[in-house]
Amino acid sequence: MRKEVRYRLDVPALFYWDNVEQRRLQGEGITRDISVFGAFIVSPICPPIGVPLLFEVVLPSLPGAMPVVRIKGEARVVRVDHPSGGQGANGFAVVSLDFRRWSLAVADDHPLAAVAEEDSVVLGTRAD
Repeated sequence: MRKEVRYRLDVPALFYWDNVEQRRLQGEGITRDISVFGAFIVSPICPPIGVPLLFEVVLPSLPGAMPVVRIKGEARVVRVDHPSGGQGANGFAVVSLDFRRWSLAVADDHPLAAVAEEDSVVLGTRAD
């Protein structure tokens, strides 16, 4: 049973991982849900189970707000779903490698800029 709350959130996600030949591969998809500890990403390209990857989630801006907010982090693929019979979409679940640190990128004039200050935040507070 999951202990963390998952939020239904359909936003663009980019992800990067190294294959066995140490070549950098990349993919993109849409999050299905997200939590403090991980996410499920629907994508035609799914990294293999156990692979560490870098991800970036792009949160939409609110009406009248300035730019979008980007959250970046490291995660490990813990599950890959390939629907049987070609029905449905491929996707994979990731768990954060260091759930205490999230990189939050916003423009200088965005209301969250004072919190982000170009580095990591810990669940809404600055990381040490």
